[in-house]
Order: sequence, then C-alpha cells, then structure tokens
Amino acid sequence: MSVQSSKPRVLVVEDELIVARDIEQQLLDLGYVCVACVNTGELAVTHAEQFKPDLVLMDIQLAGDIDGIAAAQKIRSQLALPVVFLTAFAADDVLARAKLTEPFGYILKPFSERELRTVLSMALYKHQAEAKLISTTRQLQALSQRVLEVQEQERRRVAIELHDELGQSLTAIKINLQLGEKFKDQAPPDLYSENIRIVEDALRQVRSLATALRPSMLDDLGLAPALKWMAEQSANRGGFEVKFHQERSMGRLASDIETACFRIVQEALTNISRHSQAKRVDISLRRDGSDMLLHVRDDGIGFDTAAMRERASTGASLGVLGMQERATLLGGQLDISSTPGNGSMVLLKCPWRTQAERV
Repeated sequence: MSVQSSKPRVLVVEDELIVARDIEQQLLDLGYVCVACVNTGELAVTHAEQFKPDLVLMDIQLAGDIDGIAAAQKIRSQLALPVVFLTAFAADDVLARAKLTEPFGYILKPFSERELRTVLSMALYKHQAEAKLISTTRQLQALSQRVLEVQEQERRRVAIELHDELGQSLTAIKINLQLGEKFKDQAPPDLYSENIRIVEDALRQVRSLATALRPSMLDDLGLAPALKWMAEQSANRGGFEVKFHQERSMGRLASDIETACFRIVQEALTNISRHSQAKRVDISLRRDGSDMLLHVRDDGIGFDTAAMRERASTGASLGVLGMQERATLLGGQLDISSTPGNGSMVLLKCPWRTQAERV
C-alpha cells in the first residue's frame, strides 16, 4: 500500500503483448506502478474508472469497436485523467483527431526509456498544474459569488439598523421638537432633557454601527490594540479566556497587512465562538526574520480539516476562502490545522512590511 500511495500509477493500453510487457518493465524501472495492461479501448475506459490511475499510456491502434483516440476522449471527458498517446503512426489525420482529446503527450514507437521518462514526467506535472488551476478557478468563482451575497446581506443589515434604530431616534426627536414648537412655554419641562437622551442614544448607535463596519482603533492605534480589543469582546460573548501575545516595539505594519490580520483573526474567533466549545484561545503576533507570524490557537473540540477544505473548495465556507484570499493578496500563506478533540490553529505567514515601506 505504501508503494502505491507514493509512486505515480499508470494504466497501460497496448494490444501487442510483448510491447505491453516491455513498457510495464520500463515503468517499474522508472519508479512508476503499472496498475494494469489492457488491449482494447473498452477495457481502457472500464479500468480507468476502476483504478483511477494518475496517467493513462494509450496506444492509438487497438482491437475492438473503439480505438485509442475514442477511448481517450471518454476518459478525459468522464474522469479528467491525463492521457499520453503511444503509437507508430504519425499521419496528419491521426494527429488531428488525437489533438481533439487534449493529450498530455505523444510518443512515437520505437522510443527510448529516456523519452518515456521525460514525456511521462512532463505529463504528470502538467496535469497537476492544470488540476490546481481548475481548483483555484472554482474557488475564486465560489468566493466571488458568496462575496456578492454577503455584501448584499451586510447592506441589508445596515439598512435595517439605520431604519429601526437611528430612524426611530430621529423620529422621536422630531416629534418632541414639534411639540415644543406647538406648545412653546407650555411644553413639558423634561422635553429637552428627553431630546438630549435620545440624541445620546443615537450617537451610541452610530458608533456601534461604525465599529462593526471597521473599528477606528485599527486605524488610530494599530493592529495590536485592535486585536486585543477584539479578543476581549469575543471572550465576553463566547465565554472563553483569550490571551494575546505581542512582541514589544513592533511599530505600525502596512495598512493592508493590519486589515488582513484583523479580519483573519475576526473570522477565526467567530468560528471558535460558534463551533469549538473552547475554554482558552491564544493569539500571538511576532516577527520571524523578514516574515510576520500570526497564530490563533484554541483548545476546543477541533474538526476534520479535509472536510473543511472540501467545503471551502465548493464555496460552502466563505470564511475560510476569505481568509485564504487575504493571505494570498499579501503574498503570504495561511495554514489551518486541527485534530478532532485537540483544538485547532490558524497560522498566517507573510512578508513583514511597515507603513513606511511600499509594495
């Protein structure tokens, strides 16, 4: 099992038995695992579905109802596996048909072991790069869609708060002013004090709304005080203890770094409050050479990281995608690790930049 998991797995499709055995031996010598050798296009498709190899080495001229090109087309469309054609034919019409399947390589018989090694190595690398690009594109599409949805939700929330809270306060002040104007000297003596109280409540509502959108402390005092303030707020709401650790004399970091760090910690603390059942959270911010390191650790119940990444890749977890995107924009890296029953950790590593430095 360890050999199969560490070595690339290849399905060989070749209708000449002697050639197939020779290819299988060359693959073994090159460090590959041959999962099977089949001699028809139909068997190529069924074995590809069964074994899910890392690569299919496909002869074009095969016995059976479908040739290697038709089999490759099915394998590519149904399983998205890389196919390398292996043939003694180099006719233009054959090449034209083969190109339509978007192969990852083309080897003409007879070939040397060196040629085989080079083509297979490049095909696997190209496939990995393509898979990573497809995954990244899907994540960005999911993130863009969810960002628009959340943006509308946030706008709706702000509109409701303005209407229900601030709007009511202003309406009450208007009514009181109209009463004062109507009755003049006969107005209740506490009317003006009531107006002052309502205005003070409205100011608190405005400050609360502004802080929720972006705390002024982050701009005025910097990242460390803002993180400490947010940690205290989260601890009070979540019922857990938070310890914040920071290197002394850090100075002000670049604005984009401070904003990204604040939002990443905010999302991490939100997830901890909702899901972790943690009793203690540790947040640390320090410099490591030319890098900045930000840790958020908790002692909660933990979670399955593989399932979390799967949800993130499909757009079901906007928070994780958002944190990863912020880290990428900084030229950094975000690692999320957890073990069920042993808490979790979020680690951001990015280049250290101060406000005086430009990107």
